[in-house]
Amino acid sequence: MLLESDLSLRLADVALPPRTRGDVRVRTEWTGLCGSDLHVLATGAWVSSWPAQLGHEVVGVVGESDDPAFPVGTRVVPDSRLPCRDCPDCARSVRFCRNLTWLGESRPGGYGAEFDVPGSSLARVPATLPAELAVLAEPLAVVQRALDEVPAARSVLLLGYGPIGALLHAELGRRSPNATIAVAEPQSERHAAAIAGGATADDPAAEYDLVIDAAGFAGSVAIAFSRVRRGGAVLVVAIGPAPIGIPAQDLVEKGVRLVGSVGFEDGDLERALTSLDGDQDRFARVVTHRVDLADFPDFLARIREEQPLKVIVRGGAA
Repeated sequence: MLLESDLSLRLADVALPPRTRGDVRVRTEWTGLCGSDLHVLATGAWVSSWPAQLGHEVVGVVGESDDPAFPVGTRVVPDSRLPCRDCPDCARSVRFCRNLTWLGESRPGGYGAEFDVPGSSLARVPATLPAELAVLAEPLAVVQRALDEVPAARSVLLLGYGPIGALLHAELGRRSPNATIAVAEPQSERHAAAIAGGATADDPAAEYDLVIDAAGFAGSVAIAFSRVRRGGAVLVVAIGPAPIGIPAQDLVEKGVRLVGSVGFEDGDLERALTSLDGDQDRFARVVTHRVDLADFPDFLARIREEQPLKVIVRGGAA
């Protein structure tokens, strides 16, 4: 599926050139739909080459390779980040790379039959992990890295229960099975999914040790701050469109730790795959919609009606 510069979609594959040295060609099995994909589809942001074959949350099977670590037939998940590994920010962490580009935006991604990635970016999928769960590795790596940034909490409020909110819920339950996890989510089907998964409905009068902004609407960080206990933490994982609106005096006097988290570190994909493999039933409920690539444009036109959690798209190799 190709996105044209006028933001129209057409069903076709990019004609890949011959592989360059160090690259591995991967046949797509499943590709996740990410909020950043929806942003690119609506705006064209970050795309550097048209037409664009988007899709960065991918699992597939190696089709061509000169890398002995990943022979043909190996199921893999690519690290979709393409950092320069040369700037001052990369020296601290590649997730802060000022020149960072992504699979699906600077080179063809998973919404097609196949794509090329550096062999050094690949993680091997455990033999017992189905591809339909392995495709969650990248967003789970983001979630796990974010939760690493804050202390474990006995009570948590999740603002928003989209794909990342649902993964946060699953990972929080895995890490802290005795914690109380409440959810504030206005969409009825998503709210019902949270309750069915063991969350409680938010009590507007309650305060929480940890409040996570996974919604990103205007004013959401200020709302999160208003709901956290003194000395607690607010974790921001959603990218909101507006200033956060918290007076510095309130932040200081309440003693709240305000944490923003982005991306993941090298090695985090392997950790996420191990977690998925070890607790498959917990994470399987996050996937609510499976769509064939041929039907994907029509699905995108009605996505607001569907109220999905995680959407995964069956690619050309499935």
